[in-house]
Amino acid sequence: MGLEGAVEVETPAGRLQGRALVIPAGTRHRLGGGAVLSIYLDALAPEATALRLRPHQLAVALDPDMARRLLDFANADDLATVQSIFLSDPTRAADRRLEAVVRELRACRGETDRRSLAAMVHVSPERFSHWFVEQTGLPLRSYLKWVRLIETLRQLSAGGNLTEAAHLGGFSDSAHLSRTFRAMLGSSPATLLRQVALSGAID
Repeated sequence: MGLEGAVEVETPAGRLQGRALVIPAGTRHRLGGGAVLSIYLDALAPEATALRLRPHQLAVALDPDMARRLLDFANADDLATVQSIFLSDPTRAADRRLEAVVRELRACRGETDRRSLAAMVHVSPERFSHWFVEQTGLPLRSYLKWVRLIETLRQLSAGGNLTEAAHLGGFSDSAHLSRTFRAMLGSSPATLLRQVALSGAID
């Protein structure tokens, strides 16, 4: 979301401009247009579901009214308010089995095995991998990286150093964290932390 006016995103599919843009997971992109507020949504969270997006879908301009309300709270650091804005639209009924799996993945910080997750939804481990992709559009391995990345960011926002945060987030070392950071956020942790002020609004 552009804080000083329109923001532009360039993707392999072309360019898109607007006050607030939604860029689905897995989309390679370049941003331009001055200062921006970036809100990273868990691809399986209700807020993302409310936007009705799937990974690798084309970037889209956000509804102008939703963009205006987000801009009103851009400096409020109020996660609950941001969630309420995204969830103000009706969404499709959630799959209770998927909700349970996602809760488990977040609670264990990604440290779990496919067999125990498969048992939760009463399918074989082999079938579970296909079921997860069918439900989410994401491979389980990709989502586990996201869960670990969020835990690492939570540790960093609480004042932890990079090495400690990497270990607590489930990464083998800071080099492993850096590779994942670059792949998922397009930047190294050190570069990102120089450019971004982490708040406590990581959930």
